Amino acid sequence: MTLSAPPPAPASDPAAPALDPAAARRYRTVTRQALGRPEPARTDAGPLAAFVLTHPLAERTVAGLAAGHGPYSLLHLAQEIELHAPLRPGTALDAHAELLGARVETKGTRLALRTRLTGRGTGTALADLTTHVLLAGVNAVEPRGALRTAPAPRQETAGSTVSRPVAVDREWIARYGEAAGDLNPVHLDPAAAREAGFPDTVAHGMALVALAVEEIAERYADGHADRVRALGARFAHPAFPGPDTLLELTPPAAPPGPGDTVLFTVRSRGTTAVKGGWARLGPALGDHR
Repeated sequence: MTLSAPPPAPASDPAAPALDPAAARRYRTVTRQALGRPEPARTDAGPLAAFVLTHPLAERTVAGLAAGHGPYSLLHLAQEIELHAPLRPGTALDAHAELLGARVETKGTRLALRTRLTGRGTGTALADLTTHVLLAGVNAVEPRGALRTAPAPRQETAGSTVSRPVAVDREWIARYGEAAGDLNPVHLDPAAAREAGFPDTVAHGMALVALAVEEIAERYADGHADRVRALGARFAHPAFPGPDTLLELTPPAAPPGPGDTVLFTVRSRGTTAVKGGWARLGPALGDHR
């Protein structure tokens, strides 16, 4: 694959879907089932709604970059999301995608892609998302841009880590895929997963991040998912269905407040699946920053 100069023009999706409150609630409800928690009491969408809304454009952009360069597999390496304003139901949205960086690594081509949600007509930035992916099997690229992931914000004094098991099974993975609109067969079909080299279906990496966001909102933000204003995580290893998936949260030593960061890790079958996870909390009321 050769991404030759000049760099690809930013892609746009002027038909980005408006936030559907019923779909956003269904997404959160399915996520919370693995935590053993009931439907959310509040209607706020939270940062994962921005990912669901922009994911189709990000996928099309990556597929366009890889087109004509033979078979490849796509690995999600890391994700960062920042909400600049609450996502309101029915708001007309535009989505834009831009290649930030590319380079060849041992197993293929790594890309960093930024997608942005803006208010239609106003151009106001509502959310920025940075996605790092590996195109395994594509190994010819003109290096460009930067690929650094955002480090977890520092906690001055860490509090006690909270660990809790979560119920990740095949049925839940399939329900999550339907709610998120990600129907990749490796998440849904054990045979397809085995053909791709996995021992079983693979949990979506963002499903594990969504678990962390919901639990952080419940424990440290009075159930307000949209108080999670920014987050980041790296996907270190596939997570498989089974009774041994563990979510670990580390809040600051003092009760978390606006601007504070909760760190998180997800382990699957004794291996770290999500590492370097962090979520920054905003105030309950007032300015959304």
